[in-house]
Amino acid sequence: MRIDFHGHFLPPRFFERMEALDARRRAESFAYWGPLLERSAHRQFRDGERAFLENWMNEMEEGGVDLTIASVGAVQPYFEDRAAAVAAARVANELLQEAVAHGRGRIAAFGSLPLPHTAAALREIAFCLDQCRFPGVNLGCSAGGLPLDAPEFDGMWEALDARSAVVFLHPGTTPCMGVGSADHGLAPALIGPTEVGVALCRLVAARIPLRYPRVRVVAAVTGGALPLLAQHWDAILRASRPDLYEELGGAMRHLRGFWYDTSLQEDPRIFDIVRGSVGVDRLVLGSDTPRAPVATAVEFITTSALLDGAEKKQILDRNGARVLPEAGQG
Repeated sequence: MRIDFHGHFLPPRFFERMEALDARRRAESFAYWGPLLERSAHRQFRDGERAFLENWMNEMEEGGVDLTIASVGAVQPYFEDRAAAVAAARVANELLQEAVAHGRGRIAAFGSLPLPHTAAALREIAFCLDQCRFPGVNLGCSAGGLPLDAPEFDGMWEALDARSAVVFLHPGTTPCMGVGSADHGLAPALIGPTEVGVALCRLVAARIPLRYPRVRVVAAVTGGALPLLAQHWDAILRASRPDLYEELGGAMRHLRGFWYDTSLQEDPRIFDIVRGSVGVDRLVLGSDTPRAPVATAVEFITTSALLDGAEKKQILDRNGARVLPEAGQG
């Protein structure tokens, strides 16, 4: 089964509701991403939401994709104010629910949570996974100034583990965390991938894969900076925290337990980098639609000179079903 784990459904209605909640002032990710993505939404949805979804499914046909999983990605509803966070998360999830219904079995969704408000997040997990039957949730790389491994979020991980949920990890929560990174496209090019790498390593160091083994983590942008620096961090952790390193049995085996989508498509050498670190057997299809058509993401894999035929088949048609075996039962 060919599954695209990385697609976004962000119609103008979403940004209208976020504007009513004053998201650009009250949620860090919206301050940077809001204006950019809203302008894109007006272009992409110029013929309406139904036309956008139908075109999306036509592109899936062109790429031989059976299922796409939509999410909001960078613009997570992480407000300091609890009521605003709850309202924003429900707006996002109800729009995703509409897209799923229109998709006629071809579109699924990763829900959003009103973090850092854990009690509210638990209620939204029940709405997303139990009521809407989403296969998992889309998390930013941090929330409300807290890393995802913060003790405050233990209840969230417990609830996700109890449901064997997928967590789709997407950058953008702190888009300008580096001095000068707001300019020249540096936030999406450099800061976002760094966010992903930091978040994944912190999950390992906090023993999240050991404590919540039923959660399946899929990292966007091919793990960001992680594949290039994973073994470097493994060596530094071994030298600086030998006790933790021994308890974990090394960092690499846990990093190789995560999944990584193929949405970092600008450099074809990425497959060699991944092969030398986390392994190409941990890759799943990710397009970042509508940034690029689904078929383009598929072609990036099928035309790669660095992958053999068996690897291409594994990435495109087998690994997704390993992450999401229930998708083939619908």
